[in-house]
Amino acid sequence: MKTLLLHFLLVFYFAVHAIAQPLNLTKEEKEFISTHPKITISMMQDYTPFTFIEDGKPVGFEHDLLELISEKSGLTFEKVMGSWSMVLNSFMDNKVDMISSISYTKERAAFTLFTTSYYDIPIIIFVRDDFGKYDGLQSLKGKKVGITKDIFYQEELQNLGIFDLKPYTSLLELTKDVSLGKIDAAVENLTAINYLIKKYAYTNIRLADEFKVSNKTIEDLRFGVHSTEPLLASILQKSLDAISKDEKNKLVNKWIGSIKQYGDQHIELSERETAYIDSKVIQYCIDPNWLPFEGLNEKGEHSGMSSDFYKLFEKILSAKFNLVKTSSWSQSIEYLKEKKCDISSVIMETPERKKNFNFTDSYLEIPLVIANKVDDTFINEMTDLKGKKIGITKDYGFVETLKEKYPFLNIVEINNIDEGLDKVKEGEIFAYIDALASIGHEFQTKYFGELKIAGQLSETLQLRVAVRNDDEVLLNVMQKAVNSIPAEMYRDILNKWTSIKYERGIDYSLVWKVVTGVTFLFILIIYWNRKITKANELLLEAQKDIEEKNEKLERLATIDNLTNLFNRRKLEELLQLEINRCERFNCNFSLTMLDIDHFKEVNDTYGHQIGDKILKEIANILSNSIRKTDFVGRFGGEEFIIVCFEAQKEEIIKVIENIRIDIENHNFEIVGSKTVSFGISIFKNGDTIESMIKRADSALYEAKETGRNKVVLHIE
Repeated sequence: MKTLLLHFLLVFYFAVHAIAQPLNLTKEEKEFISTHPKITISMMQDYTPFTFIEDGKPVGFEHDLLELISEKSGLTFEKVMGSWSMVLNSFMDNKVDMISSISYTKERAAFTLFTTSYYDIPIIIFVRDDFGKYDGLQSLKGKKVGITKDIFYQEELQNLGIFDLKPYTSLLELTKDVSLGKIDAAVENLTAINYLIKKYAYTNIRLADEFKVSNKTIEDLRFGVHSTEPLLASILQKSLDAISKDEKNKLVNKWIGSIKQYGDQHIELSERETAYIDSKVIQYCIDPNWLPFEGLNEKGEHSGMSSDFYKLFEKILSAKFNLVKTSSWSQSIEYLKEKKCDISSVIMETPERKKNFNFTDSYLEIPLVIANKVDDTFINEMTDLKGKKIGITKDYGFVETLKEKYPFLNIVEINNIDEGLDKVKEGEIFAYIDALASIGHEFQTKYFGELKIAGQLSETLQLRVAVRNDDEVLLNVMQKAVNSIPAEMYRDILNKWTSIKYERGIDYSLVWKVVTGVTFLFILIIYWNRKITKANELLLEAQKDIEEKNEKLERLATIDNLTNLFNRRKLEELLQLEINRCERFNCNFSLTMLDIDHFKEVNDTYGHQIGDKILKEIANILSNSIRKTDFVGRFGGEEFIIVCFEAQKEEIIKVIENIRIDIENHNFEIVGSKTVSFGISIFKNGDTIESMIKRADSALYEAKETGRNKVVLHIE
């Protein structure tokens, strides 16, 4: 009886602690909530999987966590997204009420009230595969090391003084530069970098060691509140305390999964999911002809990346999978619709497919490229394909996207990649579009010297697991499996299938011909070696001279000689990059055009030398007044352009108004005071450089016409 009672009490205890607890708010805390209908919070825009932007919406672990806090407390949140540096500065400048993703430090405690940590992540040193042996911090001596700008351990790393520290505002750029070898190492948290390694297939990055800084080996993620708002801090802490273990686990399973390297471990499934896996063999379909992603080999067996992913899924889920063979990708899609298959693991989500299937998050992102004949032209932009026949495999997900975005394309649907490339080779179609990995795989075995990769699309293949739409349990299970793919195993799979080599039969008569040719070449090499050594010395001198001249040319090409600001050409280049970025990530920025009032009178009265002096002084004021994240350039004559990133309308106007006042109050030598008029336009979808400049110019004209020395904003 006692044993039964004890068992009951234990069950009751764990049941109570597994469910959400009600908040016990004080009268003052309730009044605070009623008088503060919206709390502003600054959050990172690229800190996957905790907080990032996808399809124009802020998503991630922290956003779901805020929803739970809202449900429990009644607080509502208005989110301000940006890079970590912008997020931290926005909080420190009291522009927002609170901040997420902040780690505790003594320095920050002077102005911040912290909640307890809602997630702890190891800090890791990441290097390229070719880094060599890592043996402590001395291995990084003299090396370039990347970190997130204004991260809590930045100052401590700088004080070490043993390596060249490079702060980044973008985690993606940081990870990419490690992969490309632009930096030697990165110090960052494990989860965020692992996510990017998986998503963008950075197969040459490895974990070197855990990093200990300030006696911490973890990045402890907390919410921070201004020290003047103890009630808000108390409400947030009580809300976090009221989140049950089950609710927390659900968030972790959805967004993070395990960050361990598996070995013999497995994913933690719910009782319902475990019963499902134990009682069912999961039927799956593949594309039988899409290597290296997936296909059937000569024996009719499943081969390719997805084969290895399924083996991994079997291991970490303790599940059974069975391949349902099909003759084509189109048939695989039909089988999935007809529920003859339960899942397909390497598939792109489209609006049409969402009608029939559910999808996990993307776990593999691959560039799309264009292949054509070696003697055909390269493709600089999609309009180069206008009027030409372009092959794409039938029922591939990106067909819908390309038809919608590029209606001028003459798309010919092909049965498979082999047929597509053969038609290009025979001249029946001009080009064929597919994933870089699959076209590269085909080029290794065929078409050498006949076809080439002629261009890359801005679109990418975002590959997911598709699950039949009547099976929610299986969707949750596969999402956990995708979240939990260990980075090392993921990298090994990609390396295995993107660097395939094929052995060919040996023609020994050809070998003797090669040996004879090599012998003759060897004699020639000895003869020319002395001449080449001397020529190399001359080349090194010439190369040094060329590099110096190139630096000067680069400066001439991008910098205005009078003001030392960016020139018009560089401004337009930077603007186009920013437009492209904001179209993809749904960010915002503003373009401000300014013009010196009555500047012609200065030149006419005092001469052009004095006019040039005023231009230089105004350029200095602009350079010193803009934020570190913004840029300014001379557009021409007395016109300048300022570009402000990730700022709300009111903030932009405030920045520009302060600049206007600084110029108005400045005492110019000989001339005295001068004023400037400003016109602002803010980026909106569909904008081009020309449309933004046109709106800013129109606003500037209005400022001039209505009295000058003012700031005017044109939205439309």
